[in-house]
Amino acid sequence: MSDETPQSLEAYLAPVFSAVDTAAMSLPVADEGHVAWWRSRFADRGGDAESLIEALPQFQISIEKGASASEAYARLIRRAEAVSEAIEPEEAFATPSGVAWSVVEHAAGALPVVTLSERQDFERAYRALGGRCEPIPIGPNVHALYVSGLPNPVRMREAHASFLDSGGDPSSWPLEVQRRREADATTFHDRLILLHPAAYAGIAASDVGDGLDDASWVERSMRLRLEHEFTHHATHRLLGRYRLHVHDEVLADLMGFTAAIGRFDASLFLRGLGIAGEKVGSSARIHAYVAELDPNRLPELVVFLRDLAGQVEAISSAFVGPAPEDRLRRLLHLASHSMASLAAGDVRASDLIPSRPETGGQP
Repeated sequence: MSDETPQSLEAYLAPVFSAVDTAAMSLPVADEGHVAWWRSRFADRGGDAESLIEALPQFQISIEKGASASEAYARLIRRAEAVSEAIEPEEAFATPSGVAWSVVEHAAGALPVVTLSERQDFERAYRALGGRCEPIPIGPNVHALYVSGLPNPVRMREAHASFLDSGGDPSSWPLEVQRRREADATTFHDRLILLHPAAYAGIAASDVGDGLDDASWVERSMRLRLEHEFTHHATHRLLGRYRLHVHDEVLADLMGFTAAIGRFDASLFLRGLGIAGEKVGSSARIHAYVAELDPNRLPELVVFLRDLAGQVEAISSAFVGPAPEDRLRRLLHLASHSMASLAAGDVRASDLIPSRPETGGQP
């Protein structure tokens, strides 16, 4: 629970995403600056555990309480000092061969995506990159993470050296850092996605249907997670925010499920949040998204979400079949509608499909 006054349900459901002119938007969006660094820095080496450790000094720091306030963290991350003796992949990961990364294309802009086959390696990466090396709790059904604003001391150090080598005045470096950050927020910070292969939200293949066996469902779950996390990236980059909130989750699951299994199923969405009928277990995933809500209003939110999920299922056909760029345009359009209007059925699938071709945008 937040230290601030708990939100009323009405405040929790208030719209936050602004409308954007998707017709004038040129898609796919150009990559942010950090992506070019990931592409070029390791172009001849591929994406393995060793190169990941080399790119992100966070893996040099042990996961323990108080790590983010330690001298090691200050030296390697905040002051961007060079690593004196790098750890080996076997020291950082239980199964280094199960760690792989690549730059994945998306209409909202490409991102580095790291896949970790072992659960303990995923949790290691989650805490190192998403928790500043602190032993933060991770729910058993959490198998993905979108990380934004991750400091990259290696890129900072390389840029500093290049600045000095080109004749830059050392005393001007702080102003140069500020200038570069204003031009691109990812100049010295990364955005990336972490993935671990498992059934989505603990949902069994038999509950999904469609003739999926366990292995096929895990494979579809990976595609679902990837699109889910890229949806957070899309709203963050193009609408200015993403949150631990059920509005963000229903949008991300809409995009994920329609990409992975060709439909959005309201019952699967609710089950993924840990909602069974009117009941919510103490370990349900939904608790991660309602930290600011007055807990006494949670039962009302559950009832609301049942209506919302049913209406999202009714309009989900608009997201099955279009090109990735058009799916993104429809997502941005949908995000501008309040959850209340969605739950009330005020938005129809036809409202999201323009009368003229979507693809192309304006140069």
